[in-house]
Amino acid sequence: MHSKKLAHLAIWILLLVVALAACGGAESSGDEVGSVDGAPMVMHPNETFTTESFTAAGWKKSKEYDTATVPESNEIWYGFFNQKDIEIRFYSSHEDALEFGVSAAEGSIEGAVKRSKGGNLLDFSGGSFTGYADFLVAGNAILLCEFDRTRCDELVANLK
Repeated sequence: MHSKKLAHLAIWILLLVVALAACGGAESSGDEVGSVDGAPMVMHPNETFTTESFTAAGWKKSKEYDTATVPESNEIWYGFFNQKDIEIRFYSSHEDALEFGVSAAEGSIEGAVKRSKGGNLLDFSGGSFTGYADFLVAGNAILLCEFDRTRCDELVANLK
C-alpha cells in the first residue's frame, strides 16, 4: 500500500513539473510579452509611441476623444486601418498602459458585449461605435480592435 501512495505522489510531482515547464516555455525576443491564445498581447514594451508613430504605420486618425472617462490616459484617438476601426489610447509609460489601460480596455470590451443586441456588436443608436472585441498593448499605447486583433497586429507590425 505504501508503494502505491509513493507512485501517486511521484505522478503528481511529475505532472506539476510538466505544468510549470509549460508555463515558462517559449523564448521571447524582448519585443513581445504575455499572450492570449498563443498570440502576444503585449508588444514593444520598451518603446514609446505617439499618434504620428501610428499614422506613419498606415493608421488613419479620425476623431479625438475626451480622456476623462479613461483614467490616466493622455490621448485617445479613433481611427481605422485596412478598413477596420482601431481606437488608440496613449499613456505616459508602458507601465501606466499595463496598470491602468488593460483594465480600461477589458471594461470597454465587456461593455460592448453587454450593449450588443442579438450578438451584433455594432450599435450605432447611441452615436458611438461599440464593436471592439479585442485589444493589445504596444509600448505606452492600448489598441482597441474591431472584431478581432488581426488589423491591430498588422498595424503594430508596421511600426518603425
